Amino acid sequence: MRKERKMRGFTLVELLIVLLILGILIGLAVPRYLTALEQSRKTTFCSNVRSIVSAIETYRMNEGTQKYPDYNTLTTTIINSASYFSQAPINPYTGTVMTVTELDPTATSTSGGNGTFAYRTSTDALDYVIYTNPDCGIR
Repeated sequence: MRKERKMRGFTLVELLIVLLILGILIGLAVPRYLTALEQSRKTTFCSNVRSIVSAIETYRMNEGTQKYPDYNTLTTTIINSASYFSQAPINPYTGTVMTVTELDPTATSTSGGNGTFAYRTSTDALDYVIYTNPDCGIR
């Protein structure tokens, strides 16, 4: 009398098909995840820039003058001060406190990678210019 042996487990072909399907799903999911992550960073960065712009306007009103803060005042009195932010804004691209680069008066854009924020006032301090990368649509 012969006993029938029951096969247990999966065949090699079945395992390969499952691995192929998983590979395809991962191949589709990873680019979407990376795109969503980049969009989230950009949204957070631009929100932080808008908060800084709001603080610049608040500073101008609090001072009672028509002049905007110069670069040094922006970095010391506004961004790194508890008067305007309970916690300094964080750059989502670097994970550190937002840093501002002083713009050359002739500059028309900012150089640098994502998370770059540059600022300058006009010579009479009655206007200011901000350049960001990525572009946040702020004047």
